[in-house]
Amino acid sequence: MISSLKKVTVIALLLTAATLTTSASVLDSLSVDARLGYAVGGTIPTHMGREIRGINSFNPGLNFTFGVEAELPLGDRWLLHSGLRYELGSMDVDSRVKNYDIEVVRGDESLKGIFNGNVRIKTTQRRITLPIQAGYRLSDQFQLRAGLFMGWLTNRKFWGWAYDGYLREGTPVGAKIEMGREPGDRGDFDFDKDMRHMQWGLDVGADWHFHHRWGMFAELTYGFGGLFKSNFHSVQTLRPMYGTLGISYRIK
Repeated sequence: MISSLKKVTVIALLLTAATLTTSASVLDSLSVDARLGYAVGGTIPTHMGREIRGINSFNPGLNFTFGVEAELPLGDRWLLHSGLRYELGSMDVDSRVKNYDIEVVRGDESLKGIFNGNVRIKTTQRRITLPIQAGYRLSDQFQLRAGLFMGWLTNRKFWGWAYDGYLREGTPVGAKIEMGREPGDRGDFDFDKDMRHMQWGLDVGADWHFHHRWGMFAELTYGFGGLFKSNFHSVQTLRPMYGTLGISYRIK
């Protein structure tokens, strides 16, 4: 009994030592970068249909991303890339629309129907993002990455108004309701509570290490899931899409 217990103890110690050795080896091979980037893009429709007749103005806002990300080599060329990012996203777009399906509030009145005129949309989002990517080294300085991202919105806002046009209530031949430009005359909307907390999608990127510590990166993210919950139909399906350029600093 004692002999068997000794054997089990020895095996357990050997396995523990092997695990610690492997963990230390993995940690030693990790590269860790701090990253700061600026993103251009916005929350876009799945397709630019005939309802969108033109863009009056577009302001991408201050869309910064901060993160700490790590790389684990999986051979001479391949690697696993992941980390955490805190992303600030915003957008302000003013569009000319025709036959645009929308639900708005004017004064105490809730209206739903087909709108012709102008629609202004504003959105701000704060997201914690986990990227999971496979990378391939083209050289010691250049590498490409591709994979998925999962994000959680810690703060989400989506609001705007329909103005300088008219709404056909219910159907394209419904009662005609004129919309002005000023508050009280225009049709306002606020869909914060209808936005999803979770976002996920495609994440591709490239890195250039021009110094043993410093580098530059480019990133493109495209959301697969819509910005709003599945039972929401007050505006057309929108998805987050951003292109990011930034600098990186190697911590380890």
